[in-house]
Amino acid sequence: MELLEIDGSHGEGGGQILRAAVAFSIILGRPVRVTKVRAGRSNPGLRPQHASALKILREVCGGRLEGGEVGSSTITFHPGVVEASTMKVDLATAASITLVLQAVVPAASLSGSSLDLELVGGTDVPWSPTFDYFASVVVPAFKMIGIGCRAEASKRGYYPKGGGAVKATVEPCRRVAPLELAERGSNPPASVVSRCGRLPAHVAERQAQAAQSYLRGQGIEVESATASQVVSDSPGSSVLISTTRADCLLGSDSIGALGKSAESVGLGAAKEFAAAYKSGACLDVHLSDTIAPFLSLAGTDSRILLPRVSEHLKTSLHVASLFTGCSYDFASQGKGWAASIRPAKHKL
Repeated sequence: MELLEIDGSHGEGGGQILRAAVAFSIILGRPVRVTKVRAGRSNPGLRPQHASALKILREVCGGRLEGGEVGSSTITFHPGVVEASTMKVDLATAASITLVLQAVVPAASLSGSSLDLELVGGTDVPWSPTFDYFASVVVPAFKMIGIGCRAEASKRGYYPKGGGAVKATVEPCRRVAPLELAERGSNPPASVVSRCGRLPAHVAERQAQAAQSYLRGQGIEVESATASQVVSDSPGSSVLISTTRADCLLGSDSIGALGKSAESVGLGAAKEFAAAYKSGACLDVHLSDTIAPFLSLAGTDSRILLPRVSEHLKTSLHVASLFTGCSYDFASQGKGWAASIRPAKHKL
């Protein structure tokens, strides 16, 4: 099959285009070359989490990878055949486990393969989803489109040491299901999950209290709130606010940092969640970035209602269109935006 060349500086120009390109390469069996990888970033080229994800993806399918080292600005990927396997990977740093999983899970599942993964690295680190967001929001969304996945964290990995431990199981997808999530039937209650490691318990408690207080002040019901201490090598904290129903998958998270009060961590997540919630959206912005590209492989059209259209989403759908020939558009709907994805000839 002819090699597909993709300009890695297109649109958002970050790691999203790389992860989407290699995932589709494996799923559809088409080799791909991505140039100008993360060209617009202050530290261009592959970062450790990108290199780790590429290594795992290569091993999953027995493929061939050129330019997969940290710092590389061009990668060429020739996919092989995906087979059921078990893998253990130590990312060696606080590199994001969740970004690796967002690339590996759909690639393996949509290739019809099962996979058992053990990953060591960062579970709750800057510029990536927290593990709680992945497990509580992304995993249910994957399930809705036919991708079976389970993930558990026995240890949290915060910056700078990482050391978080995650086990994930991926099940083969027989058929991608379209999504029709363009109208929310009700205003479901939210849940708050707050955690901290190697910090006093009151840090997690204050995060949760700040989040609850803001949400209730915005008229959003909170059905449950938990605060707990977790095992970790570095001090750190996180909070997730989410609601997952058949017609609504919304999540917002935030992580602690040196000099950042626990209250501001909880308040940051709550404000983002409330904005998405009040827009009437059925999927949050970050979730749509992850799920929407793979709807190009469904048998029929999909329509999803979002708080706004991100550059990440535009970029990932651009990659999907290059591989599959799908078309897509965005239209204002109420306080949000409806994204329509129309598959072409490649369907699973």
